[in-house]
Amino acid sequence: MNQTEKKKKAILEVTFALLNEKEINNITVDEIAEKAIVSKVTIFKYYKNKNHLMNIVIMRAFEHMAKEIEEVIKSNLNFEETYEAITRMKISQLEKYSSIFSENLMTQYTHDPEFFDNDAINAQMEIYNELFEKGQSEGKIDSNLTKEDFMFVINIFLEGMKSLSADTLFKRTDLITRFFVNGLKG
Repeated sequence: MNQTEKKKKAILEVTFALLNEKEINNITVDEIAEKAIVSKVTIFKYYKNKNHLMNIVIMRAFEHMAKEIEEVIKSNLNFEETYEAITRMKISQLEKYSSIFSENLMTQYTHDPEFFDNDAINAQMEIYNELFEKGQSEGKIDSNLTKEDFMFVINIFLEGMKSLSADTLFKRTDLITRFFVNGLKG
């Protein structure tokens, strides 16, 4: 591993640790630089700003989840089982992190319009498209609904959830899942 890779790794590891300990607003670039043993200039060489760095660290924490979700979608589970398995998987992943990390995730998701880059958005859209196709092929999603209708409903869910705390979402996940799955039957 060369010096650049070592510095980037240190920055990402320190930032991840801090995101598990403190609210984003209480984390400073100075603190990250000091703990990663790099200069602030080095941090800004690799990351546009503090929010960009936070986004990268949070998204990296969940990259493997996308692969697991893809496997669940392609499995032999029916639509309802697939949706429920994905929801359980997301919650299981989030439970591996501190409650502060989860709140930081929700803070970034709610307040930073650049939280999801184009690759992340495209990957998410592909997952929803595959879910839609699975649901329609099994008759679980009304055949009169289009992909655009489905995405409209998904966006309502996503935008509406932005205002909720991570703790509230975790406690009400089963309700949200039942409503989502049963509400699309037509």
